[in-house]
Amino acid sequence: MSAITQLRNPPRRRGMCPGVLAPMEVGDGLLVRVRVPAGVLPAASATRIAALGRRYGNGLVDLSHRGNLQLRGVAAADMDALIAELRLLGYVSDDAESEAVRNVLTSPTAGLDGTAVLDVRPYALALDARLAADRDLHRLPPKFGWLVDGGGQAPLFDSSTDVRFDAVAGAGDGPLFRVGLGGTFEGAVVLGHCRPDDLVELAAALARAFLELRQTLAEPPRRMAGLVKALGVEALRERVEGLLSCPHPSHAAHGPLPSPAPQEREIQSPPLRSGGGSGWGQTSPTRRFLGHQPTWLGVAFPFGRLDCDKLEALAALTHEIRITPWRALLLAAPQDGAAETATALGGILDHGDIRLKLTACSGVTGCDVGTTDTHADGLAIAERAAGLLEAVRMVHVSGCAKGCAHPGAADVTLTAREGVYDVALNAAPGGTPWRSGLSPDAAVAAVASLSGADLSVEELSRVR
Repeated sequence: MSAITQLRNPPRRRGMCPGVLAPMEVGDGLLVRVRVPAGVLPAASATRIAALGRRYGNGLVDLSHRGNLQLRGVAAADMDALIAELRLLGYVSDDAESEAVRNVLTSPTAGLDGTAVLDVRPYALALDARLAADRDLHRLPPKFGWLVDGGGQAPLFDSSTDVRFDAVAGAGDGPLFRVGLGGTFEGAVVLGHCRPDDLVELAAALARAFLELRQTLAEPPRRMAGLVKALGVEALRERVEGLLSCPHPSHAAHGPLPSPAPQEREIQSPPLRSGGGSGWGQTSPTRRFLGHQPTWLGVAFPFGRLDCDKLEALAALTHEIRITPWRALLLAAPQDGAAETATALGGILDHGDIRLKLTACSGVTGCDVGTTDTHADGLAIAERAAGLLEAVRMVHVSGCAKGCAHPGAADVTLTAREGVYDVALNAAPGGTPWRSGLSPDAAVAAVASLSGADLSVEELSRVR
């Protein structure tokens, strides 16, 4: 019996259930990040988590780029009670070390999308369970990440990670996983291909190889890309070769990359001219899953934030919510009228909504270094600079130069400092400003002055 067959319905065991990362101190209290294995959250669990967020937090919920939920504003005195409640739900394990390494990003449409190459949920869940149970793997760096993607209408091609398994069409025996190291689908170094039932053992072998090989270097890298750069891919391939299958001729490990399926090519857009990072403003294969689809309803919220009341109301519209890495939710098999209800709750169902061109961190309302209300200022830009937002890919409102919400460049970036903004064009947070020291109102007005029916990205770059 294969590892996948054994773990399709894995038993609840100590250290193997869903869990929560160690809380983080932020401006509005403790931030508690709840992992959602394979991004699949039953409606009953979502309802209970919403109740816990209201009781022990400030009622706000953030959606992370790694497909997790974040409960905000939890008081230190309430942490033990919250963890106990989450443990009763099966969403906390006792092993903090296993929680730190269970970073598995999974196709949010797995099992819902008939155009996908493969339903990857059982393989992602089996990998999650192995990472939790195998103490040898708990030595991995906390941010070391894995990705299991089945393709289809919302692929994870643009998501960067340490080890990625992308399902591709095989020959005769069914689909294979293309194994990439350190990057996006196009940027990762191709290790080879493996059969689906070999995924877990190959992942464990790669993890052990990474841990062993990094210790041979004077400065052990914390990410797979650094190890591959230092030692080359062959050093890893030699250690796991027995778990790699013979690749389909059109997907040879040393040959050209397999092309996305036609439906995947259609929904991707060119990368952001100013580059870097992941966010709504870069549209890739993300925003077109919003709204009514044959088997789900896609709902986004400005800046990936909603509150517990809205989460509970959405849970009432479905039997299951999917958490996406694009800070949005999918309602599986939604009830009649779900779209109207989601819209009334402030949800965004139209992938062309200009608010999706905005990114912002928590700002003064949720960060101890923030000095401006980044969300309010971002929404003010949406109201006053519609022409600009229609012409560009992203406007980023950052509470400081760190750029936590989007560290890369955006077409327009507002960086806050001591209650004012510096506005830069085609730059990352903290970049050379086009205008500096502006009050929030003045900064919004300056950004709005750039808008116009004939404004293009190229003209915007010349404003500098």
